[in-house]
Amino acid sequence: MARPRSFTWLPLLGVWLVACGTGSYTVLVPPNQAAAPVRDLAVARDGKRLAMAKALGAQAEHTGEAWELGVWSVDQGKLDFGRAPGEVTSAAFSPDGGMLAFVSQDGLWFMDMNGNKLVGALGSDGGLSAFLHMGQLRRVRFVAAGPAALACGSDGVVSHRSQGNLEKVWLGKPECTALDVSRDGLGVALVFGLRDEHNLAEIRYAETGALISELRGHQDTVIDICFAGHGKVATASRDNTIRVWQAKSGQSLQMISIPPMVTHLACSPAGRVLASIHSNDPTIHLWDAERGQPIGVLSGHGGTVTALAISPDGSALYSGAENGSIFVWSLPR
Repeated sequence: MARPRSFTWLPLLGVWLVACGTGSYTVLVPPNQAAAPVRDLAVARDGKRLAMAKALGAQAEHTGEAWELGVWSVDQGKLDFGRAPGEVTSAAFSPDGGMLAFVSQDGLWFMDMNGNKLVGALGSDGGLSAFLHMGQLRRVRFVAAGPAALACGSDGVVSHRSQGNLEKVWLGKPECTALDVSRDGLGVALVFGLRDEHNLAEIRYAETGALISELRGHQDTVIDICFAGHGKVATASRDNTIRVWQAKSGQSLQMISIPPMVTHLACSPAGRVLASIHSNDPTIHLWDAERGQPIGVLSGHGGTVTALAISPDGSALYSGAENGSIFVWSLPR
């Protein structure tokens, strides 16, 4: 018989506000050199909640690592942590904020935010299990106009609807490494790690997976992708550039030279500000997407920054680091 899954919330209070020469930030989680890295951050559509996936490290009562999902309540100024099943690599809120989807090493899970209750597929023994996926899942996002969640991983893209089961879509495209969904319903932006297409990204319709455009022009592997508002999408590559594209046509609009080894990219909803983080870099780089010029560099973490998320109104940037710290910064409007 499978061991029951549990998810207990533990309140953790305390916020620090810091001002420095490179911008002001609020410390939601203070740095801890013994902590494991923050893997992903997600902001609810109404801006009132922030989800964070981070590791606790090895626990005596568990085999391997115990992982945390944290949810920061902006209204209450409170951070709740709960233990998640398996290594969490990505999280996303549903459009109405009622569900939190996250992917772990054993599949796709959902959390009912109204009751902080873990939900999943019901096993034959009556216990909860994940919506299984044959390959490793790397990113999850909700479709803007509906209850469907999309997750991408080592054997392609899968879709889950609230009243159905996990199903594969867009077959024949393995090694999906990054994914973003447009807020205006345009479609899904995807990066595939295929050996013969590693410099390529795609825009596809969310419902059918039909191809809208291909983004060709990078000279090395595309690492991340995000929608930048007004029908644009941005990509970051190991060729040390960020490119801004017209999503429907695939036309390259802007190219920005960046420091090497970008690991993550975040776009403001209005499309003006791009944020990038880089390998072994404790700073965050901000870019003007329309002019291709640097806006500034944010420093304060003290350890390599590993996760980024921008609030739906574009006013705040959330960042997580390898030392477990999580900050929120004010962005230029």
